[in-house]
Amino acid sequence: MSSTPPGTEGPEPGPAPRRGMGKLLQEEEFSVAEAVGGPRGIIESVAPTLLFVVLYVATRSVMIAAAAAVAVVLIALIVRIVQRQSPATVLGGLLGVALGAVLAVRSGEGSDFYTPGIVINAVALLVLLVSLVARRPLVGLFIGVLDPRVEDWAEDPDARRVYNRATMLFAGLYAAKLAVQVPLLLAGQVAALGVAKLAMGLPAFAVIAYLVWLMHRSLLSRRSRRQGTAVPAASPGTPPPPARP
Repeated sequence: MSSTPPGTEGPEPGPAPRRGMGKLLQEEEFSVAEAVGGPRGIIESVAPTLLFVVLYVATRSVMIAAAAAVAVVLIALIVRIVQRQSPATVLGGLLGVALGAVLAVRSGEGSDFYTPGIVINAVALLVLLVSLVARRPLVGLFIGVLDPRVEDWAEDPDARRVYNRATMLFAGLYAAKLAVQVPLLLAGQVAALGVAKLAMGLPAFAVIAYLVWLMHRSLLSRRSRRQGTAVPAASPGTPPPPARP
């Protein structure tokens, strides 16, 4: 039997707080920090590529640049494990960076470091296009899981149009990445590839996320006007979003 006196127990643990895009979709104001994963998300995303470019330009050594890029991701992974935080996002980045490093070292071409990322962009574009053709836009599926206020989006013509356009925006982003980066890869432009990847990474994603957030909020407002109510608040039990790539 517990020796704790009645009425002195601590509060029941509540649901896990929403984070990332799951939280952002519920907010009245757009937060760039939430969209890109906060300062840590920025560092973990930018550091490997930035370090690779700087060291490659400075030393012309694929080995040094690739080893440093892998090392910085490993450090980020260890820090998350020590702090008992989810390592999922870093693990995904580690696989891409490690594979790129292996390809670059084996070929001796620094541009090969970016090949896995370009392949991932191509696959993402394909998945987005297939979802559009199948009339199940990926952004709608994603937001429907994160925000229960629109879990019935597939039955609402207005919501389908909104998330169809939102999916097209992301498809356009990945198509633009490929249009810029594939020619640079074929030309072996290591530094230019790094700059393009950084510029078309988090900054471009934040812009598209902001546009999609505006579209989502506008949809909620139209729905509320049709129902004669205020924009409904999200359920506090909304699950956190899956890890960002």
